[in-house]
Amino acid sequence: MERERVLFVCTYQGARARIAEEFIKRIAPGKIEAYSSCFEPRKITRLPIDLMREVGITLSAESPKSVFERHKDGEVFDYVITLCFDATTELCPIFKTSIDTMYAKKAEMIYWSIPDFKTLMGTEEEKRAEARIIRDEIKSEVIFFLKRIGIAAEIE
Repeated sequence: MERERVLFVCTYQGARARIAEEFIKRIAPGKIEAYSSCFEPRKITRLPIDLMREVGITLSAESPKSVFERHKDGEVFDYVITLCFDATTELCPIFKTSIDTMYAKKAEMIYWSIPDFKTLMGTEEEKRAEARIIRDEIKSEVIFFLKRIGIAAEIE
């Protein structure tokens, strides 16, 4: 039996999507195929990398494949989860209306409104504290998603 496939999508360099992908791999190893994507591939900044190291997960600086590359490659998913923060992005609404066209299958769409790390304000320590909240919110959403689709998670 084929494992279900989930694609996490966020804007810019893809840090939030990569974090969700890594949490799936850690929490439900081998139970679901997880991938990440973004609209504007760039190197992931130091802050998300450092935050994931705090919880024992290595996150590389490499940006995930863009949603357009995945479309060109003919990739298909059972779930597409956007982590775009509704208040600050213009690309997600356009993407959300194009899922079936892009991935040639009726993927279930799930929307998480997760703030982007680049919008954080304040001192470095204040940004780090807010970024931890973002990281932990992504982990909570991942756990809820796995439970919702009936996948037992190895919760740490």
